[in-house]
Amino acid sequence: MHLRKRKAAATAAATVAATVSRTGKRAKVDVKNEVEVSSALTSSRAQKLTQDVSYAQVMEAIKPQVKLEPEPEANLDSPRVKVEAEVEGEEEEQDLPPNIFSKVDPADAATGPSNWSTIYNEVVEMRSKFMAPVDHQGCESMPNTITPNLQKTNPQKYRFQLLISLMLSSQTKDEVNYDAMSKLNTALSQLYPEFGFSLQSVSKLTPGEIDSYISKVGFHNRKSNYIHQACQILIQEHKGDIPRTIEEIVKLPGVGPKMGYLLLQCGWGINSGIGVDVHLHRLASMWGWISRKANTPEKCRAELESWLPSRYWTDINPLVVGFGQVVCVPRAPNCDICSLGRTGVCKSANKKLVNSTISDERRAKLMKQRADLTNLINEL
Repeated sequence: MHLRKRKAAATAAATVAATVSRTGKRAKVDVKNEVEVSSALTSSRAQKLTQDVSYAQVMEAIKPQVKLEPEPEANLDSPRVKVEAEVEGEEEEQDLPPNIFSKVDPADAATGPSNWSTIYNEVVEMRSKFMAPVDHQGCESMPNTITPNLQKTNPQKYRFQLLISLMLSSQTKDEVNYDAMSKLNTALSQLYPEFGFSLQSVSKLTPGEIDSYISKVGFHNRKSNYIHQACQILIQEHKGDIPRTIEEIVKLPGVGPKMGYLLLQCGWGINSGIGVDVHLHRLASMWGWISRKANTPEKCRAELESWLPSRYWTDINPLVVGFGQVVCVPRAPNCDICSLGRTGVCKSANKKLVNSTISDERRAKLMKQRADLTNLINEL
């Protein structure tokens, strides 16, 4: 979510083009492996932390006015681009929509499996035509959706909310996760207006109180305990902020590599690995980007990182996740509106759908997907 700057001549009313000269990617993990529990931290250890730290010590340790860590520079390879438009002789910065991703640099096309860049570029084109749940309710975008510009105005609070959204995300749709995060934000803003939705306020809640706000997410009982334990660890061991290494992050209860790499990318601008979830794992396998041996998220991550240039590691997650949420859905892919299927690039496409016309009944069904597909449908 940290933004790269580029120069572009534009008028004040100009619409940002669907493809921007920029690269960077990211990914996600397998459903069965999404509940990522770190064995490095036991419940007894977390309980001891709770007992050893008084609330006065907690508040002293995490006073919001104290800057505990220097803020990192923007990650130039992140998926959210900022354009400087020259308007009436003055420069003004303009945020691009979150579904705008850059295409593969031609120099990188030969780095991976055959046709990977063709597939990637087609997905970029399609993604520019609809807003998927991940674009506004995904973990990285959620804190900014709930509190506009939170990442800029309060980076430390953003990082904490990002951690909580990631911890809630396993086995849970973005829309359900967003609802839980919104409930937490509303309740904590009322209970503790001086802190809002932050480590200071969440650390005051019991696991049962946390559970009352997140009861719709998958494995909510377990996650409420993980969140309670993680708060104590952040206060006791990390001065009230998020660690800056993957090794430290995965020691937090309920946090695994997928969450850790996304947290580093979006929270600190540190691009040290790809976060692989169910959509990325599934589609990377279907497109032949990984071998059959890569049957776990971690194996998938390792294989992708072995050939995919690191500047794509950040974007690949929201790019492919949004495509998997809306177009190439798991059980009934919408191959009839997918350019990969229509052009024969995707060998797994449903030929019956690809060769059929869009009837009124079919159009009505497509419009019930998790995004507005009007632009894709109208192209046909």
